[in-house]
Amino acid sequence: MNNTFFINISFLGLLFISKLSSGFLNMSPFIATIIIGAYFINNKYHLLLMIIITQFVSDFSFGLHISNIFLYISYLCIVFILYYLNLRYSLINSVKYAIYTNIIFYCISNLGHYISYSETYTLTSLINNYFIGISFGVNLLFSTIFFIIIYHTLLAVNKKQLVKN
Repeated sequence: MNNTFFINISFLGLLFISKLSSGFLNMSPFIATIIIGAYFINNKYHLLLMIIITQFVSDFSFGLHISNIFLYISYLCIVFILYYLNLRYSLINSVKYAIYTNIIFYCISNLGHYISYSETYTLTSLINNYFIGISFGVNLLFSTIFFIIIYHTLLAVNKKQLVKN
C-alpha cells in the first residue's frame, strides 16, 4: 500500500478521536487536526470527506440538531480557504490559520444557532447570540492553538528522531 493511504487513514483516525473527545466548553483538537491534515493531504476533497464522515458519526453519537448543517458549512469553508491559502508549513503560519479558521467557525456556527434556536429574529437577538458565544469561541481558539503547538512539537520530535537513525 502507498504512503498516501496511510496518511489518509491516520488523519481520519485523528479526526475521529479529536471530534469524539470534544468537551462542553469547546476545548477540542478538531480544527487543529484539520489544519495539520491540510498540510499532509493534497486533495481537499479527501480531507473534506473525512471531516464529513467524522462529523456525521459525531452527530449520531452526541445527537442530531438542525443547526449542525452550519457546522458542515463552516468546515466546507475552512477547508476551501486552507487550500486557497497555499499552506506553508510553519508554526507561525499554523497559528495564523487557526485564527482565520476559528473566526470562520465562530461566525457560521453562531449564525446557525441563531437561525435554528432563536425565539425572536431581531438584530438585538442576533448580536446577543454572538455575544453569548464569545466565551465558547475564545475557548475553541485557545484549544486550537494549543493543539497546533502539540502537533508541531510531535512532528518536530519525529523529524529529529528520524535524523538520528
